[in-house]
Amino acid sequence: MAVIGAAVDSETKQVFDAIARSRTLTASRLAATLITDFIQAEQSGTVYTSASTQLPAVKSQQVNAGAKTEQVFVRLEPYYYDELGRLAAGRRWHRSSYLANLLYVHVDNRPVLCHDEINAVRQVARQLADIGRNVNQIAKQLNTSLENAHIAMAYDFELLKMLLDVETVAIKELILANLRGWGVTDVH
Repeated sequence: MAVIGAAVDSETKQVFDAIARSRTLTASRLAATLITDFIQAEQSGTVYTSASTQLPAVKSQQVNAGAKTEQVFVRLEPYYYDELGRLAAGRRWHRSSYLANLLYVHVDNRPVLCHDEINAVRQVARQLADIGRNVNQIAKQLNTSLENAHIAMAYDFELLKMLLDVETVAIKELILANLRGWGVTDVH
């Protein structure tokens, strides 16, 4: 069997160990089951709902800057090790990064974005900044003189509102898709 190690902070390891003990499993066996169930769900295209390994949400704790993380070693059959590699490569991560982020998403119930998703958020942020600059220019023209009020009437504010709504929905959908992609099904 292949072994996967994932670096997590000590609080996450303690929570994970406690959950494993409550299920009379080792941390390694619980992590292997989590990975196996997730990969099977990913391949079948179904939403991840394994009741035996679904971790309860806990509040995200503040991590001290520079705090040492702990390692967890997980044994996987060669097939699942290869599948973990394939899933990690899809996000341009190492296997251990993928595994750690999978655990973070399930424990904290918050998204972990890959490089492509971060770029998508940056693109939307740029578009929103462009819209903000346009609104500032309109406001500046109106503040300089009411003679320029006719310029503001030339802008379609309904279109502007629609563009802002579209960008807001795009961000929300990206975050929800990210969480669903990790197998988190109880998202709001």
